[in-house]
Amino acid sequence: MKGIHLISLLIIATLLACKDLKIEPPITKTKETTTANKAESNKNVTKEFSWKSIPESKIDIGAYPYITPPKGMIVDNNESKSYEFDKLEMYDGNTFFILDGKAERMRIVMDGDKEWQQYLFDKSISEYLKSIGAKLIFENQIPYELTQKWGDTPNAIYKHMREFYAGDVVNGPISMYVLKTADKRIGFQISSKSRTIGVVEYQDFKQTIEKITADAILDEINNKGYATLHINFDTGKSRISPESYDVVNEIVKMMKASTSLKISIEGHTDNTGNEESNMKLSRNRAKSVLMSLTDENIDMSRLKSEGFGQTKPIEDNSTEEGKAKNRRVELRKI
Repeated sequence: MKGIHLISLLIIATLLACKDLKIEPPITKTKETTTANKAESNKNVTKEFSWKSIPESKIDIGAYPYITPPKGMIVDNNESKSYEFDKLEMYDGNTFFILDGKAERMRIVMDGDKEWQQYLFDKSISEYLKSIGAKLIFENQIPYELTQKWGDTPNAIYKHMREFYAGDVVNGPISMYVLKTADKRIGFQISSKSRTIGVVEYQDFKQTIEKITADAILDEINNKGYATLHINFDTGKSRISPESYDVVNEIVKMMKASTSLKISIEGHTDNTGNEESNMKLSRNRAKSVLMSLTDENIDMSRLKSEGFGQTKPIEDNSTEEGKAKNRRVELRKI
């Protein structure tokens, strides 16, 4: 009996000692909290691409673009493009990242009238890239739900694809490789279905646009005998566009600073339209520049104007870039 009373007293004492202890209810994982926890867990697992995780290749990788078509295949120059500075988007299965720099977008075809050899293309490319130390970071079709985020409409999605990819990655698989050497960071996009190879070698962007100043124009005239300016005019007309008046003002400054300088203002066009109308247009545009200078009190005796139309191209008129360079005004020292 004494033992029973002793046990009872101990239980009562324990209860009294714990009267201020707060006992929390067990946590029940609701659907909402479980989803949130999973999302947070996935967020922690997903890591951004890092070049630190890519082993450095010690192998001689040759010259840019570091890859050529397999034997029996060639680059279709009509469907391929080279860029001094462009960008390609890479995907490693977790995140997208952009590499910009010198880039190639190559379309591969058989040399001659032969049937396309898909396995030869796939095997040759993959084995070669691995042999020079490139690491495969993704090989599959980019998930549909991700490509749909590239735009609100099919046209917008395909615009993104054409801007960032060498092949059709919306409707077919893509193999992504990266290659790191002591001084290079290179990305490869291999689109087997599209038969394309994209290559980009990372480079720091260098600004090449220089402000057109009176001193720069004068230096070019003194060094070459003439200066080439791209003054914009209203389409098909001789009226100077508002954005080009800054250039005209620099010409005025140059003429006022060099009071003995005399120049011939010479207009040139591309080959769009007929030769007769282009000749007339170039003369009128040169005259328009001349008149803008006289409006700023530059003496007419120091100026003359002339037009050459499309007769003196400096670039190939078969490309838009060439045409843009041919539409010019030259200030020639007389």
